[in-house]
Amino acid sequence: MRSVARLALVAVLTGACDADTPLDTIADTSLDGAVWRADSRKIAAVLPGRVASFVPSEGADPFYTSYGAGPVFGASCAYADGDRQLIVRIESGNIRSRATAALDPRGEAGTDAKFASHPGKVRGRPALQRWSAGGRVGEVTFLVARRYLVEVRVVPAANESEAVSLAEAIDLAPLEGLTLDGVTR
Repeated sequence: MRSVARLALVAVLTGACDADTPLDTIADTSLDGAVWRADSRKIAAVLPGRVASFVPSEGADPFYTSYGAGPVFGASCAYADGDRQLIVRIESGNIRSRATAALDPRGEAGTDAKFASHPGKVRGRPALQRWSAGGRVGEVTFLVARRYLVEVRVVPAANESEAVSLAEAIDLAPLEGLTLDGVTR
C-alpha cells in the first residue's frame, strides 16, 4: 500500500514539474516558412501598448528563424521611459532546448561573469532573474503556457527586481489566448 502511495506521489510531482517544462510545438518542419512569419505577426500584435511608464520607442519587430531544433518565431518591442529602455521579446516554436538553457541558473544564461543570476517567479511561474550591478541591467526570463519564452530587459534598471516588476505588469492573457497556425495544438 505504501509503495502505491509513493508511486502516486511521484506521478503527481512529475506532472506538476511537467507543467513548467517548455515545449517544442512544431512537428512538421517542412511547412512553408510563411506560416511562422504570420504567427510571429500575431505575437507582435499582442505585445503590450505600454508597460508601466514605458511606451514603445519603435514598432514591434516580428521575426522568424531556424535553429538545430527547428523553427523559432516571435516578436520583440523596444520601449522607453526618458533615457531608460525596456525590451520585451517573445519566442515560440521549437523552444524547448533554448528555454531550458535560458531558465537554468547554472546554464549559459548564468555563466556571464557580468551578471548574477538566480531563480525567481513571475506571476507564480518559474523564472530566471539576471542582474548586472555595473551595467545596471535587469533581466527576467520565464515561460508562458509552456510554449512562449518571454524575456524582459531593462537598462538602466532602478534595482535588481525591476525587470520582474515590469514583467508582472504585462497582461499575458492575449498571448495565452493566441491561436497559431504553424504549431501543433
